Amino acid sequence: MGIWLSPQDQLKRQHFQQCLGQLGLTNLLWIAVVLGVLATLALLLFACLPWWRRHRARLVPVEELPSPDAAALREKLQELVTVAGLGRAPRFLLDPVDARPCGQAFGGFGRPQVSLSAGLVAQRRRNPEKFRAVIAHELAHIRNGDVTVTYLTLAVWRAFVLVSVLPVLATLADPVLQTTQPLRNPLRAGVGLLLTQLIELGWFFVVLIALVYVTRVSVLRAREGYADARAALWTAPAVLREVFMASAERDGTRWWHTHPRLVTRARLLDEPRRLLRPGFWETFMAAFAVQIAGDYAYQAVASLDAASGSFAYQASHDAATLLTAVVVVVAGQRGAAYVRSGAGGRGVYTRAGLGLGLGLGSAYGLTILRQALLFRHASAQDGVFAAAGYRHDLVLAVLVLAATLLLCHWAGHCWQLLGTTGRRRRLFVAGGLLLATTACLRWWNTLNYGLPPLGRTLRADASVWLGYVSQAHGNGLDQAVVGAVLAPFVLLWLAGPVTVYAAPLLWLLPLLLGAARREIVRSAGLAGVVTALVWLVIDIGLRAWAHLTVPAAVRAGDGYAVVFLCWEIATILAVQAGAAVLLGVRRFRLMPALFATTLAGLLCCLVLWGAHRAGSCLSALALAAGGCPGPGDVSVAFGALRDVGVLGSALTVGGVLLGRGLRGGPRPRPAAAGLPGPATRLGLLAVAGVFVALAVWPAPRHTRIESIGAPDYVPPPARHTVDIQKESFAIWMSGGGHEQWAASFNALGRYFQQVKPWAEAQKPDWVATTRDPHTQEACRNLVAAVGEAGSFQVPPWPKAAADWSAYLRQMANSAGRCTAAATAPDARTAHADLLAALVIPKKQINALNADTAAALGTLP
Repeated sequence: MGIWLSPQDQLKRQHFQQCLGQLGLTNLLWIAVVLGVLATLALLLFACLPWWRRHRARLVPVEELPSPDAAALREKLQELVTVAGLGRAPRFLLDPVDARPCGQAFGGFGRPQVSLSAGLVAQRRRNPEKFRAVIAHELAHIRNGDVTVTYLTLAVWRAFVLVSVLPVLATLADPVLQTTQPLRNPLRAGVGLLLTQLIELGWFFVVLIALVYVTRVSVLRAREGYADARAALWTAPAVLREVFMASAERDGTRWWHTHPRLVTRARLLDEPRRLLRPGFWETFMAAFAVQIAGDYAYQAVASLDAASGSFAYQASHDAATLLTAVVVVVAGQRGAAYVRSGAGGRGVYTRAGLGLGLGLGSAYGLTILRQALLFRHASAQDGVFAAAGYRHDLVLAVLVLAATLLLCHWAGHCWQLLGTTGRRRRLFVAGGLLLATTACLRWWNTLNYGLPPLGRTLRADASVWLGYVSQAHGNGLDQAVVGAVLAPFVLLWLAGPVTVYAAPLLWLLPLLLGAARREIVRSAGLAGVVTALVWLVIDIGLRAWAHLTVPAAVRAGDGYAVVFLCWEIATILAVQAGAAVLLGVRRFRLMPALFATTLAGLLCCLVLWGAHRAGSCLSALALAAGGCPGPGDVSVAFGALRDVGVLGSALTVGGVLLGRGLRGGPRPRPAAAGLPGPATRLGLLAVAGVFVALAVWPAPRHTRIESIGAPDYVPPPARHTVDIQKESFAIWMSGGGHEQWAASFNALGRYFQQVKPWAEAQKPDWVATTRDPHTQEACRNLVAAVGEAGSFQVPPWPKAAADWSAYLRQMANSAGRCTAAATAPDARTAHADLLAALVIPKKQINALNADTAAALGTLP
C-alpha cells in the first residue's frame, strides 16, 4: 500500500501469486474436506438425537398407553395444542421412570416431539393448572420454532468437539503429530516445542473453544425466556411463577448450564418487555464472534490467494462487515420496540453500541496478541514497527467504538420513526439500514487486516505530497493542510467507494420516514445552497489572492496545483463545519443539518469539478498563466466527495452538538412530522442519487498530477543515495547483522562473568584464572564469535561499514588478549591481558545504535 510497482515488479508479483495459488489448492482441499466432515457429522447427529433420546429414556407414545386415563390425557393435550395455535400436534411421549413434574420438547427432521414425565402426568389430577403451565411452556418452544435451532446447535457443538477440539488438543499435547513422522516419542522434539505451541497457539484455541461453548449456552438459554413469555399468554402467569419458585429451592443452575436460573425466569415474567432489550453482553459477544469468524475467513482466503485486491479476499472482509451491520440493525429494531413499550429510554442504544464496539475491538486485540506471540522472535526493526502499529490499532479501536455508538442510536431512531407499519415498509427500512451500516463500517475490516501501521502506509505518498509543497514554496501551514486533506483521501480510497454511500443515507432514511417537517427540510436545503455560495465567494477570493501574490511561474507548476486544491477542499470542510454550528444554534436537528451540509458539499464539489475541467479560463482567477490548460488536470478534485462526504458528516455531528451547547437552554421536543410529500421525497432522493453517482464516477485521465490515487505506475521521485544506503543497512541488520553483533557482544559478556568471581577474591591468582578450563572455554567462544562476525558481509552504508569495522577491531583485540592471557608467564602479564580483554567497545556500539536509528527513519 502506498508503493508503486514498475511493470517488471508487477510481472514478478504476478508470477509469485500464481505460484502461491497452486500451493493454495492443497489448503483449499483441506478446508473443504474438514468443513464437509463437520457439516455431515452435524446433520447426522441432528437426525439421530431424537432417536437416541427416545431409546435412552425408553419413551412410550401416549397414543399407545392402555390406561383408562390415557384418553382423558390425550384430550387435554389436544386442547392445549389448539390453544397454542399449532397446525399439527407434536408427538407426545411418556417417560415412565421420571418422577419429577417436568417435560421437554425435542426433535430433528420431521415432526417435533414432547416428552412428559410420569410425575407430570400424575400432577394432572392434583394440580391441573401447573400441568397446563408446563405443557404450555413446551408447546411455546414449538410455536417459537426454536426446537430445530436448539438441537441443531447441540449437533454442531458435538461435531465441533469431535472434528476440531479433540485433534487440536491432541496436537497441542503432542506437537510431533503435526510432522511427517507422527508416531514418534513426543518428548524427542523437546519440551521447548510443546511450551512454544502452548504460548503461541494453545491459549487462542482455548479462547475459541470457550467462544463456541458460550454461543451454545446462549442459544439454549435465550429460548427459555421467550417460551415463558408466550406460555404466559395461554395460561395464568401466576401459575408459571409458582412453578418456577417451587423449583427454585432445588435450583442448581450454574453459569455453564443450558437453562437460566429459575429465579431469573420468574422475574422476567413480571416484566416480559425486558426480553426486547438489546443488552451489553449480547451485542458484545455477537460482535466478538463475528470478528473472530471474519479473521478466520480472512486467513483462509489469504492462504489461498495472496492478492489483497482479489474478489475473494475483499469478500471475506465484506462478509464480516455485513454480519456486523446485521447486529446493528437487529439491536436498533429491538431497542426501538423496548423504548416504545415504555420500559426504558434511549440509553439502551448506548449499551448496545458500547457492547458492539468493545466486542469488535476486543476480538481484534486478541488477534493482534496472537500475532505478537507468533512473531515475538522478530528483529528489533520489526519491534519498532510493531509498536507504531499498536498505536494505529488503538486509534482504529477508538474510532470503531465511536462509530458503533452513533450507528446504534441512528438505527434505533429510524426504527422508532417507522413504528409498527406494514411488512413491506419494514423490509425497505431494514435494507436501507443494512446498506448504510455496512458502508459506515466497511473501513474497519478493510483497514485493520493486512495493512502495516498507517504511518508506513502513507509515508510513500507523503513524500510525494511534501515534494509538491516544496515545489510550490509552501510553508508549514501548507504541509499541514495537504497532509490533513490527502491522508483521509487515500485511506478512504483504500476502503473503497462504498464508504461514501453512508453520507447521504444517514439523513435520507430518517427524513423519508418523517424525522422533520417539510418546512424544516426546505430550510435545510436553502441553508445548503447558501453555504455553497459562501464557499464560492471564499474560493474566488483565494484565487484572486493567489493571482496577486504568487508568481505566475510558481502557479503554473504541478506542486502549486495540488497545494491550492487541498486548500479548496479544506475550505469546503470548514464552511460545512461552520454551517453545522449555526444550524445547531438555530435548534436544527441532526438529520436536517446533515442534509444541509451534504447538499453544500455536493454543490461545492460540482463547482470544483467545473473549475478543474475548464482550468479556470478567467484570466483574473486562473492559477496558470496562459489561459485554459485543457481538461483533466488533477484527479483529486474528482474524488473530493470522499473527504467532503465522510469528514463533512463527522464535522456536522460535532458542529450541531457544539451549536446546541452554545445556545443552551432545554432541548426542544420535535413536533410530529409525518411522512413527507411526493415532491420532498423526490428532492431528497435526487440529491442522494447525484451524490452517490458523482462519488463513484471515474476520474478523467489526468495530465498534470499522476501519482495521487493513480492505478498505473509512476516512478517515485528521485531519492538521495545516502537514504538508499541507510535502508540497505536496515535490511542488513534484519538479515543477520544484528544477530552477529549480539552474538559477539554476548560472548564477551560471558567471558566477563567467568572472570568476575576470580577477580572478586581477596588475593586473586591471575595465573590460575587464565589457566582455568572454564575461562579458556569462554575465551575460545569469544574468538569463534568474533571470527564469525568478521566473516559476515560488510554493511552497504559506508558510515555504518566504518563503525562496524571499528567495532570488530576492538572485539578482535579483546579476543586476542584473552588468548594471550592463557599463556601468560607471570601474574602481572596475565592481569594486564585480562584487563585489556575486558574493554567494552562503548563508543563503537553507540555509533552502531545511531546508525540503526537513522536507518529505521528512512524505511517506507
